[in-house]
Amino acid sequence: MHFFVRDLQGNSLPFEASTVSDLQFALADRTAIPIAEQRLVFGARQLTTSDDSLAAYGIADGATVGLALRLKGGAPKKRCNCWISPTERCSQAAVRIVGDCQLCTQAFCSRHRLAEDHKCPKLDTCREQAFLANKTKLEAEATPTEKLARV
Repeated sequence: MHFFVRDLQGNSLPFEASTVSDLQFALADRTAIPIAEQRLVFGARQLTTSDDSLAAYGIADGATVGLALRLKGGAPKKRCNCWISPTERCSQAAVRIVGDCQLCTQAFCSRHRLAEDHKCPKLDTCREQAFLANKTKLEAEATPTEKLARV
């Protein structure tokens, strides 16, 4: 069977094959793309090596089969960065968004997500800043006796 394969650059390459595995071997020889990374698509269906014949997919003479690369896996899972002991780390998965510490910008599980729970090194400076901000706010406010004196 004579048909075409559209490669990654959009070029149409002519091929002669009767099975999917023959086509994959020929593609690997011509394009240097390993068989494990090839993804062949025809008519919105992916060609697999389980159905070996190309006729089973409805591929006729002169048809065009698409070639794409297989997608790699996703991002690695985030783990909790809290050390339970000097040699042991928490094994829980980090909670997305909520588990990110705003002070040290690390990810933690739901048990260690608060700065007090994971002994954040910037916790003391944060407490001092909050204390000073609250102190200046309270000093700026008028006391009840000052309010009565104004009346």
